[in-house]
Amino acid sequence: MPADVVDEWAFPNRATPPGSAAYYAVRFSADTRRQLNAYLLAWHALIREISDRPHDPGVARLKIDWWRQEITATAEGSPRHPLLRALSLEETGTTTASAMLCVVDAAERTLQTPQPTDDLAFADACRDDQGTLFHLLASVDTDAAADASANLDAGGYCSAIARIQHVARRPDLLPADCGAEQLRTLSAAQRTERIEALLAALAPGNLARARSSEVGMRLAALARALHEKLRRSGYAVHPELIDRAPLAKLWTAWRAAR
Repeated sequence: MPADVVDEWAFPNRATPPGSAAYYAVRFSADTRRQLNAYLLAWHALIREISDRPHDPGVARLKIDWWRQEITATAEGSPRHPLLRALSLEETGTTTASAMLCVVDAAERTLQTPQPTDDLAFADACRDDQGTLFHLLASVDTDAAADASANLDAGGYCSAIARIQHVARRPDLLPADCGAEQLRTLSAAQRTERIEALLAALAPGNLARARSSEVGMRLAALARALHEKLRRSGYAVHPELIDRAPLAKLWTAWRAAR
């Protein structure tokens, strides 16, 4: 495979840009696993982009069907997409192919219901988002792969925190009563009560007991740290994004890797 094709998806790639939580979560992977983890994050991001506010839902569904065929082709040793050709050089198996199909199925569900209608639908949407990423990452980690439900919840929690963080820019990713304008009308105490209720269906208190992949554990630790910062702000809704400094993310990921 040409080096430039591999380099496009090599770490750090567009799903793991320097300074991001995903970057530090993958950066502390073992040398033998770093590229594999970076490829998986990049592929998951490609699929989620298809279902994220598509201009033409019909075309998006055709793309999803194409990816189903491509997963089958990869399992048979004949992928066409450059990223899957790069991924095929890594050690994966039938469990990974099954997890990839789960990602594609979840993207199709997102096309059908782009905005969650209530708290339970929000939890399901979050599981379909980063929950399927955690499931995919666990498919190449024998210690984590068996705990599918916990991985979906752990990744779903991470997705929920990211959606709350970006509510000013993407209110459509939360139920209508949790949009930016609606949250701004509430006091800090009321916002906190509403957001914590929204998160309850994902059982964030069980996060520490989830048997996630090494990257999943670091992503979860980074999400918990961001969650605490958002909570301390009273879940304030500002045009400026509330985020943690890259050095703080590095420190959190390093501690989670110990």
